Amino acid sequence: MRVLVYFRSGASQVFIVPRDIPAVEFRRVAEAVGGYFHKVEFVQKKAKLQKMNTFSY
Repeated sequence: MRVLVYFRSGASQVFIVPRDIPAVEFRRVAEAVGGYFHKVEFVQKKAKLQKMNTFSY
């Protein structure tokens, strides 16, 4: 699974994380790389694009 981590420093990093790794271990590894977390997002491999607010004239 892909995890996008935003750090308090303003940097961001995408990690490819195996499903069997405990969350605590992932946090230790990520904090060792970039420092404390600001926000974490889970990225889907295939995101479908949607058209929003389309108007027909």
